[in-house]
Parts: sequence; structure tokens; C-alpha cells
Amino acid sequence: MKLRSLPTSRIYQARLWIVLFFVLLWIALPIWGIKEYSKIILNTPKNFYNSVADCAVVLTGGPRRVREGVALLSRGQVKQLIISGVHQHSTLADMMPEITFYPEVDLGKVILERTSNSTAGNAQQSLVLTEALNCKSILLVTSDYHMNRAYQTFEHIFPPVIQIIPYSVPSDRLRGAKLWSTSFEEFCKYIFYRIFVF
Repeated sequence: MKLRSLPTSRIYQARLWIVLFFVLLWIALPIWGIKEYSKIILNTPKNFYNSVADCAVVLTGGPRRVREGVALLSRGQVKQLIISGVHQHSTLADMMPEITFYPEVDLGKVILERTSNSTAGNAQQSLVLTEALNCKSILLVTSDYHMNRAYQTFEHIFPPVIQIIPYSVPSDRLRGAKLWSTSFEEFCKYIFYRIFVF
């Protein structure tokens, strides 16, 4: 029995529907991902401001992170402060000019880690330092929108014997229209990290 070939117009329509399906999928998946990831960001555990740990690890790249780390050291909530991802020529005074208003802070307890340039790099380099300092627990200090990916990265790279306590720094990137652009940016990075890091 010989099969009849479909008319050209029907083949064209079938191809059009397939292309349309993939275009809609290409649009819908990122929108769904951004929506879901914005929920994750907004539901990231909030700080316990009285948390204590052996060390604090501050990830550079966002406002107020370094200041919060210095404040933790100043209040005695941590014994050592690691600032990870510092530019090669930057000093603590460059990053936080008001450090002179913290005379109680022992600058010998502040370590500037200058090798890393990504969240995964922050975790790898910070692990070397926390082990050298014999830290059994750390406060992970980063911006609220960055905490989910940072926490998962550190949890993947750090051994279970080191407790990681999230300590989010509030930012203005989770308000209004910035929430969607921030969620999209973090969603893309999250997918990359899910594939290649954790």
C-alpha cells in the first residue's frame, strides 16, 4: 500500500506549529524560572543578628558587606574576619574608610583574600583559610539576593564539619523592578552553578 504524501501546506503548518511551540517554550521557561527564583530569594532565611561563629567570611561585590563583617568582629560575634575576593591593590581602608571609627577592631584578625574572582573561588579560597585558622563555624556574609547561590556553593565545597551560618546583608535589589532583573541574573548564574559547581 502506497502512502500518500501530505500536501505542502500541511507540512508547512506542522513546521510552523513546532517552531511556535519551541519559541513559546523559550519564552515561558525563563519567565517561570525568574518567578520561581524570585520566591527562593525572598524566602532565603533571614539573619539571626545574635549569631556567633569562629570566623566570618565576607564576599565582596556588594555594598555594606564589608561594613557588616567588621561590625561582627567589633561586637565579638566572630574571632576572625576573612574578606574574600579583594582587589589586588585594595586595602581595608579603601573598602571601608570609616574603619578608623572602630578602634576596638584588631586589624590583625582581618584577612584579605585576593585570589578568588567568583563565588566558587570565594568558597575554595576561604576553605583553605578557615581550616588554617581552625574555624569550626563561619558566618557567611553576602547580599540577600546572592545568599542562596553562595550558601549552596559553600555547602558543596566546605566539609560537613564546618558549620555555615547564612548572614544576609539587606540590599535595594529586591525592591520593585530590580527584583525581576536581579532574579533573572541570579537565575542564569544559578543554572550555571547547578551544572558546573553543585
